[in-house]
Amino acid sequence: MANGSRLLFINLLTKHKRGGEMKEKKIEFIAHAVRWFDKVNGNTYHSVRIERVKDGAILKSSPIIYGYGDDYRQTAIDLMIENNWIPSKYGKKQTNGGNLGYMFERENSYPIYWDVRDGLKREMIFNVS
Repeated sequence: MANGSRLLFINLLTKHKRGGEMKEKKIEFIAHAVRWFDKVNGNTYHSVRIERVKDGAILKSSPIIYGYGDDYRQTAIDLMIENNWIPSKYGKKQTNGGNLGYMFERENSYPIYWDVRDGLKREMIFNVS
């Protein structure tokens, strides 16, 4: 998909109705996450590839990261903090021990489009190769 058509596609997906009028949120990052469930050992793994929309720069996680549920979100936020894509203040811990990574999305009108799917181990590895 060409860059312009991908942006159009994302803009169409991110329109929402608020207060009787259509609003459009600005997508700054696209995070592609693939999860794989290892049936033999009962563990879940994921990999994350993040694209910055304004210049097409890409960050990739390790091919196999342990974590279930939406741990891929924390992996992506940590990767963006390490590479100075988002402010380091979101890498700190809250007083209750939780991460502030989710605050980045909340405070910035959810600028990350999450493309998440369950797949095979080879698909998870291919996501970041």
